[in-house]
Amino acid sequence: MAQPRPVSLQTFVYRTLTLRLALMAVVIGLLTCVAVYIVERQNLRSMVVEETRAEIQLLIARTLQIIKDQGGEHRAAFHRALEERLSVQVKPRDGEFVYVCFYETAAQESEERVADAYALIDPVVQFARAQPRVAPENGETAKVVMLGDRLHVFVVTPLTDPLERTIGYAQAVFAPSEAARLAFQDKLRRGVVLALLIVVATSGLLYPVILRLVGKLTILSRNLLAANLDTLSLLASAIAKRDSDTDLHNFRVTLYAARLAEALRLPDSAMQTLIKGAFLHDVGKIGIRDDILLKAGGLDAEEFSLMQEHVQHGLDIIQGSVWLNDAALVVGAHHEKFDGSGYPEGLAGKAIPLPARIFAVADVFDALTSRRPYKTPLSYEASMAIIQAGSGSHFDPEIVDAFVALAEGLHRAYSGQDDRRLREELQAVVARYFSEGEMLLD
Repeated sequence: MAQPRPVSLQTFVYRTLTLRLALMAVVIGLLTCVAVYIVERQNLRSMVVEETRAEIQLLIARTLQIIKDQGGEHRAAFHRALEERLSVQVKPRDGEFVYVCFYETAAQESEERVADAYALIDPVVQFARAQPRVAPENGETAKVVMLGDRLHVFVVTPLTDPLERTIGYAQAVFAPSEAARLAFQDKLRRGVVLALLIVVATSGLLYPVILRLVGKLTILSRNLLAANLDTLSLLASAIAKRDSDTDLHNFRVTLYAARLAEALRLPDSAMQTLIKGAFLHDVGKIGIRDDILLKAGGLDAEEFSLMQEHVQHGLDIIQGSVWLNDAALVVGAHHEKFDGSGYPEGLAGKAIPLPARIFAVADVFDALTSRRPYKTPLSYEASMAIIQAGSGSHFDPEIVDAFVALAEGLHRAYSGQDDRRLREELQAVVARYFSEGEMLLD
């Protein structure tokens, strides 16, 4: 099954980058929502702590005044002060204390007052009484808790006399008013909306800048790809001039191989490898002497051995290029045979890279049907008979079967065509499989 096409830089900018910016805005918005919630909750906690301190200080002041005026011990005085405070029924604007308790860590007894009319008093009392009545580790405790699906603030603070001596501890649960709760939610909403607007505005300002920068990157990438493809074409033309004085073999064999590979559903990355390898398959022949390369008759054993060295020459030539490195799959293995009798490594079967197995069929077919300095072209029928006879020995049988179904149409389309027609056809193939579709044959 064909693999997804690689996206171009333009597609990345107009589609992928846009989606990523939108996703970034959503993620930042969510993070901001959490941050605003935490900050507002901290603000609420701080507000309640301050109100609790103020209330406690009023109780302490009244307790000390009772002790001064009437004498008695701290607990009784605090009890009376608490009764007086509750009888006033003044509720803070932001909520009310629905539970208050005075205790001394050394004593078992405690003074407790509960707002019985409060709707959620049962879970409040249950929670408060479950808390340990000890001296807070840091001198004071304040935390936000959810009781009965409503936010409350639990506070423990020390009671000190004018000489800064701790006379006990006050434990309280504060229930924010409906107005405070709505204000909290409103602040949360406004904070989130503001953060989202900032993110969207920032993304909107950055997008044209990024678009321009990536546009420049696209031009540089296009120029680099064009340069790489030009190098590929020049190398192929150089060997064609030495071998047959024409580029047509490279054009035809690349087209044959590409169309066969398409029928076999080769992935796009492998198609690029095949196209580069097809153009460069005989680049190593630059290192072969003319008296061997252009010899009209057959080669003797020594000459054939020297001719075989063109494979290693080709690998040596392309090994210094990162972009051409994958072409080695074809350059180094296009003379291997399916039965293991080929060269240079004697690879057999599936050990031969798939692009090389595909190219071998295309290369031999074009060689058979083309005129060379040392041979005349064979007919289509005679050439196909040789290809089919080599199935299982020279060629991969599955690839031969696929080629048989295509060969007549491909031969009719490409054999005998002029340079311009083949260039145009091959350009269309290159444009399809290389991300920017640059000119290979300019």
